[in-house]
Amino acid sequence: MARTIFKIFTLLSICALTPLTFCDDSEAPQDPESETEKAELSIDDPSHNLTSFTNSTIETNAANSTTVNTTETTNVTHKIVQCLPDYGTSEVQLVNDTELIKLLLIQTNITSRDIPANCVLVLFYSKYCPFSSMAAPHFNALPRAFPDVKMVAINAMVYHLFNTQNGIVGVPTLMLFHNGRPMAKFNESEYTLELFSKFVTKHTGIPAAEKSTVTSADFSGPVTSVPAKDIDVFLIISWIFIILCSSYYFSKSKFWRWFVETVQINWRESEAHAQHEHAE
Repeated sequence: MARTIFKIFTLLSICALTPLTFCDDSEAPQDPESETEKAELSIDDPSHNLTSFTNSTIETNAANSTTVNTTETTNVTHKIVQCLPDYGTSEVQLVNDTELIKLLLIQTNITSRDIPANCVLVLFYSKYCPFSSMAAPHFNALPRAFPDVKMVAINAMVYHLFNTQNGIVGVPTLMLFHNGRPMAKFNESEYTLELFSKFVTKHTGIPAAEKSTVTSADFSGPVTSVPAKDIDVFLIISWIFIILCSSYYFSKSKFWRWFVETVQINWRESEAHAQHEHAE
């Protein structure tokens, strides 16, 4: 107990003396002449202080102005691509992987998004996906709103070539290509003609045509608006393979051997009991 009290008292003493130990910079004696010169400079030379303050203010304003200009420049030039006019078609084109490769060929002489080039808007969809079916009529109406942009759709569940290359992890996915290079991806959770139009305008600077609406014809194609109910042969084959593999490995397990032995023992006991009753 005494040792504990002594340790506490020692710690308190050290803490009490600590401020005195580290006050040498603030309490250090100064030369009276230097203090007088500083005071005279502050009082007798106000122009020096004013000049310093003015220079600091100008530098601060210049830095702020540079920051604002940089921000404005960034906002103005964010992901705007230049598209060649009248490259689109009157309706969406359904393509396979070979046709899409031809559409996305890169012209080596075009090295910047500021140079006009072919713009292609690609919808990666699946005919079995209900969300793809919901987006279909709105995408089918886009060619009438943007005749300068070519609209194509590819079944991502059948043609897998572009999925990994463009980071397609789900459908539907809408991507804008400029000179065969991916420039932007649609990230909204709703799929409407209005949001699609805003996406295209944001990244191309092309305004949507007036009176662009979804018509009844857009629900019938080219991209289907009704989820397909066909039998997926590959899915059935996959399930059969999984069931066969699971059955094989289960037959090699201890639980299966225990189950077989239990059934055999019960069967033998029942046969022996039946023979015993028959003998009596």
